[in-house]
Amino acid sequence: MALYLDVGIGVAEFIYTFTIVILMNFAVDRGLPQDISRKIVHMWAGGLVIFWFFYTTPWGKYIFMITPAIWVLLLVFTALTKDKNDPTVKSMTRTGNPKELLLGVMFFPLMLIILTFLGYRSFAGVAAIASVGFGDGIAPVVGKYYGKHHYQLLGREKSLEGSTGVFLATLVASALLGLAFFGNPYIFKSCIAATVAVILEAISPKDVDNFIVPIGVWALLYFL
Repeated sequence: MALYLDVGIGVAEFIYTFTIVILMNFAVDRGLPQDISRKIVHMWAGGLVIFWFFYTTPWGKYIFMITPAIWVLLLVFTALTKDKNDPTVKSMTRTGNPKELLLGVMFFPLMLIILTFLGYRSFAGVAAIASVGFGDGIAPVVGKYYGKHHYQLLGREKSLEGSTGVFLATLVASALLGLAFFGNPYIFKSCIAATVAVILEAISPKDVDNFIVPIGVWALLYFL
């Protein structure tokens, strides 16, 4: 019976991911900028981590990974066969070029699979996903629309406002998720996660931050 429940949760997880694509496609058709849509999807995807704690059997870990695995296949298929009018392309790319889906976008579900192997139901895993889903997700929006104080690291230009957004979003999301699922906000570890996320987001090469930021956060918290 518990396994059937987990299968039902897996279906709900899959529906959860498609819901935001449909909503953002609708919003983009009505004038929402694609860069905003892309980051809303980014943060929504970060929320997938809550499904870790709904599963009830040892099989839940593997059922969870089915959804991001399906998305990897869908993104490859869409990038190679669809055009700018496809709902996934409109809601998940900056410019409407389907090939963008093979870069940073596809690294996100791959990262979810890896972190589920490495950090399932651990605070390190939760904070890692929070750092990329919410921290890295909000940074470009804050930087683009509110960034006034710019700096460069390793040739990449960032804004203090965007980096502050990374720090605060990672800190708050990690602490709240820690409190919700572990009964402890882990304030010190959340601050560490936020600091590491800021540094890695600032120096990561374009399009691979969806991979480097969370793996770096997980690795450091794992050994603390």
